[in-house]
Amino acid sequence: MSDLSREELKAHLSAVEAQVRAALRIVAAESKSVQQAHSTLRADLSSALIRLQSDVGSKTDDVDAKVTELLAEVRNLQQQKKSMSNIMTMLLLIFGIFVGIMAGGSWAFLNILEDKTHYVEEVEAPSSMSMN
Repeated sequence: MSDLSREELKAHLSAVEAQVRAALRIVAAESKSVQQAHSTLRADLSSALIRLQSDVGSKTDDVDAKVTELLAEVRNLQQQKKSMSNIMTMLLLIFGIFVGIMAGGSWAFLNILEDKTHYVEEVEAPSSMSMN
């Protein structure tokens, strides 16, 4: 260090100081640009999150509406099933009554015919005996 004079050392230190200051300015500028980029990215992510939440909310509303619609359709089908079941029960009951009336009428008709046949046979039997 004795070779360098004080003036040269001062000049060298000034040059180093200028280089350090320039490097600090570059770092500060880079830091500022990184902070701006970070802020911009943060703003973009926030807006994307808000849009995503809005989309999810609208999709949820759509799904809720479809589920409500399907539940109404299921209730309607259950009501139709009950109505059809009641109609089929009534038709079966009417058919049963009809078959019962037909069977009862047929039985009564056959009994009447059988009684008349016996009556005719009884009436004709004595006459045929008297002719013999």
